[in-house]
Amino acid sequence: MAVFQYKAVTPSGEIIENSMEAASQANVFEHLERSGLVPLKINEVKQRASDSLALFGKKKVKLDDLVLFTKQLVTLLKAGVPLLSALEALYEQTEHPTLKEVISELYRDVEGGQSLSEAMAKHPKVFPALYVSSIRAGEASGAMEQVLSRMATLLEHDKETRAKLKSAMRYPIIVISSLGIAFLVLMTFVVPRFVDMFLQAGMELPLPTRILIVMSNALQRYGVYGFFGFIGLVVAFKQYIKTRTGRYQWDKFKLSMPIFGNLTLKVAMSRFARMFQTLNSSGMPILETLDILSETVGNEVVSRELQKVTIGVRRGEGIAEPLRRSKLFPPMVIRMVAIGEQSGSLDDMLLNISEHYDLEVDYAVKNLSTMIEPMLTVGLGIIVLFLALSIFLPMWNLTSLAH
Repeated sequence: MAVFQYKAVTPSGEIIENSMEAASQANVFEHLERSGLVPLKINEVKQRASDSLALFGKKKVKLDDLVLFTKQLVTLLKAGVPLLSALEALYEQTEHPTLKEVISELYRDVEGGQSLSEAMAKHPKVFPALYVSSIRAGEASGAMEQVLSRMATLLEHDKETRAKLKSAMRYPIIVISSLGIAFLVLMTFVVPRFVDMFLQAGMELPLPTRILIVMSNALQRYGVYGFFGFIGLVVAFKQYIKTRTGRYQWDKFKLSMPIFGNLTLKVAMSRFARMFQTLNSSGMPILETLDILSETVGNEVVSRELQKVTIGVRRGEGIAEPLRRSKLFPPMVIRMVAIGEQSGSLDDMLLNISEHYDLEVDYAVKNLSTMIEPMLTVGLGIIVLFLALSIFLPMWNLTSLAH
């Protein structure tokens, strides 16, 4: 993804300049047209040193680092410290080498007359589009401190959600990985010795043992090729899901999974509602808010549905009606958004939606291990039974022949 600066004309005739992250100029042009803007100029922003950090092996700025930076900036601004002085203080306090370099460039750009949002837009690998857009809205409304506080809360919420999901997945990943390693060790070192003994006996082997022999031989002959083939498939898969089509197919698959699909949808709804509330309460126009949400919500399926919602809002249908036509958004979300629109308390309703789904995610994560454990136990039992039958059935036959 590259960063593009553009100049466009709004339906009211106003000329605006902004920047956005996209795969190509054609994507930017399409995005602007969907937003009702007439593009005048689109230029790619050349990468600076800080935009190519990963290529040069520099340490990546993690979400924790960004949360801490945002909280510290909020504290300094609330204390009445000017922005340049705040950036200078953060530069001196920050130990993260990459973030320190970025803060230095922010200071130089702001000192040179650029706004903070314009300076941050040059570092898309550090400051996501949602972050930059919120800062821009804060600058326009004069509520920078409040916007940064909301952004810090949103980032922390994202961090906590990811930590919960990782925690829930840790147990099944450890079990499956251990089982896979044990199976490979058995097939490589243990099974061949038994196979030689059985073949020397010249006896007819039962079906499980014959299957085990075929698997062991295949692993020994083609294991190396299989390993590199697997690595190649993983790399190809990662490249595929970087494309818009691949990302859509993968996100659609995740939503359709038996146990994880419901959890994925709840996480997406919580993120959608909290991001919507953060941008809307910052004073950003609703169409621009929906456009940013569709680019940053983190799920391509939800993103495409939001693009349809944007079209409906542009036609004057409001938000709830386009959401109702979508089969993705749960009825509770639609009802609460409709109530928020009618009563003028959309921000409160969105916050309630997010808090509701946060509780749902907590409950689902806590019960995830309980749901997965029986399946893992059954799968482990089947594999152990297969190995036991494969090895002990012919041994019993040998024992009977010896007598």
